[in-house]
Amino acid sequence: RMIELAQKKMPNAHLYQGDFFQRAGESLFTDTYDFIIATYSLHHLTDDEKIQFIQLLKEGGCILIGDVAFQTRSDLEKCNKENKDGWDEDEIYFVVDELRKAFPKLEFTQVSYCTGLLVIKK
Repeated sequence: RMIELAQKKMPNAHLYQGDFFQRAGESLFTDTYDFIIATYSLHHLTDDEKIQFIQLLKEGGCILIGDVAFQTRSDLEKCNKENKDGWDEDEIYFVVDELRKAFPKLEFTQVSYCTGLLVIKK
């Protein structure tokens, strides 16, 4: 329903909801985009797949990522240790300092002890 409502407000937008792994090799990964919003979805991709996905931005494009994210690897490990019973070992959470190697202009705002907003402009 959210896609339907958004499409009415932005009739020229290409909106997508689905499973990354079922779409691998299809147009989602071959097209380029002006603007991408991803919330609590990209942590299912490996770090290399995250970089590949972000590369789908057109020059001058922007991606907003709201997800489980940490400034440093030690911050992630501390959270993992403190929340071992609720930690999902299958998910690959963002480590900003490591992602910044591929995207030096990455902006990060910590929202809570385990979530944040990443902004990357190309």
